[in-house]
Amino acid sequence: MKQAAYIIAALLTLSLLPAELAAQQSYVCVVCGKAIVDQAAVIDRKLYHPECFVCVECGRPISGDYVKSKSGAYYHRSCSNQIDRPTCGYCYKTILDPDYISYQGKTYHKECYRGHVALKCDICGDPLGEAVITDFWGVHFHPRTAKEFPACVVCGRLITRDGTQLEPGRMLCLVCSGISVQSPERARQILESVREKLARLGIVTTTLGLRIELVSLEELNRERGVSGTSHNYAGVIWNSSKSEFDDATAVIKVLKSLPEDLMFGVVAHELMHIWQRENGVEKAPIELKEGSANWASSLIYSQMGNERGKFFLGGLEKSNDPVYGDGYRLVARHADNRGVSGVLNLLRMEAASNSKR
Repeated sequence: MKQAAYIIAALLTLSLLPAELAAQQSYVCVVCGKAIVDQAAVIDRKLYHPECFVCVECGRPISGDYVKSKSGAYYHRSCSNQIDRPTCGYCYKTILDPDYISYQGKTYHKECYRGHVALKCDICGDPLGEAVITDFWGVHFHPRTAKEFPACVVCGRLITRDGTQLEPGRMLCLVCSGISVQSPERARQILESVREKLARLGIVTTTLGLRIELVSLEELNRERGVSGTSHNYAGVIWNSSKSEFDDATAVIKVLKSLPEDLMFGVVAHELMHIWQRENGVEKAPIELKEGSANWASSLIYSQMGNERGKFFLGGLEKSNDPVYGDGYRLVARHADNRGVSGVLNLLRMEAASNSKR
């Protein structure tokens, strides 16, 4: 047991100091941080306003004997029978209910944990248990919630309101639909911009009259000879020359309403396929052709310098597709060691090797 000592701290100490120092000396309470100008409780060499030195159990000021727990908490002697009980990490009061929550090394009242500590579902607001999904954008939600709402076909965000229906199975969230490409003129600008960016890196395409069109999923699938619903975003349709004096040209058909930043990468993918045809490497292994096309997309996404660019890059890197995913990682490793010219030479050598078989 200890006795809380009350003294006229400020007056007593100031009276012992030289006048010029006394005017500069001040005392503050360690709890509220406000100045002490009258009485103070001196506890373990710290100063408190009498009303700030309180029992952690009942919250009332301690004016007489007190008990200090091993954790450093102070109690009235009459409240000290609660010392061995766990203390809530949120409200700091003793937990009387034997059924409490332990989380990250602390204990909590159930009510305190659920109301103030537990991670909440960002969609329904209910506390999340151990089973929680966190998407790339930092949104936390219950696994059941993922089954209740459609996901954006581009960024994966759950669409809880105001999504844009493109075709069956294709919806965009507000973020992606807000930057979707609707204008053929903007699509042409993106084509020329990406073509220039790749050319500066050494991937030069020379096809004359190259065009880009925004099309529906149905039209894209029909042009590519795909039945049912496809999740691919674009394709190159070649127009064969009518005579030996004509130059073959092509049109890149892209799904309409794609977000602008995604379209940059999609166009880079198709331009890489055009480079492959121009350079006679169409007989290269499919893993290298599709992998290098995805790698061309990554060159564009890596220049964005934002979270969406990182998201698109992550999709390429984490793909478990044996052609697009494994092929991309193979080409990316080669590019790390040999650069852009090394990748282009690899395609040429593999195509030449396949032609001899």
